[in-house]
Amino acid sequence: MGDAQYIEALVNLASEAPQLQAAQYAAAKKLLDFDGKIYPADGCAITLSVLLQDVGIAVPDTFQAFALGNLLQQRKWQVIALGEQRSGDVGSTCGTAPRHGQDHIYLVLKPVNSDEMVIADNQQPQPHFRWSSGKGGKTPTRYFLRATA
Repeated sequence: MGDAQYIEALVNLASEAPQLQAAQYAAAKKLLDFDGKIYPADGCAITLSVLLQDVGIAVPDTFQAFALGNLLQQRKWQVIALGEQRSGDVGSTCGTAPRHGQDHIYLVLKPVNSDEMVIADNQQPQPHFRWSSGKGGKTPTRYFLRATA
């Protein structure tokens, strides 16, 4: 059994602000213990790791967006093109090598159109909007990952 069976629960969990905040709190403690960083800076990967763990997807605590994207691909998550994202996909701004300060990873809760989405990540204590194009001063998304098995 693959990770796809957990995606509905993942979206439901991260869609509720109190549940997302609980995951962010756990992620903040793990990040501080790991390297002394103060959350939310550099907290996207560990936030998503905690959310995945909370619904039963057995991933280790992962602190880099680049590394978490690679880990999900090793778990048979498929790369999905921009504009084809749907609820439960993971968006990544990562390229072929880590880029501290530009790499980001997040959970798509609901696509609004081919560019705009409602997402969950470390950057706000509730679901919020993000554009895959990078509108609003964010790093553009390079690809999405989808649990397929």
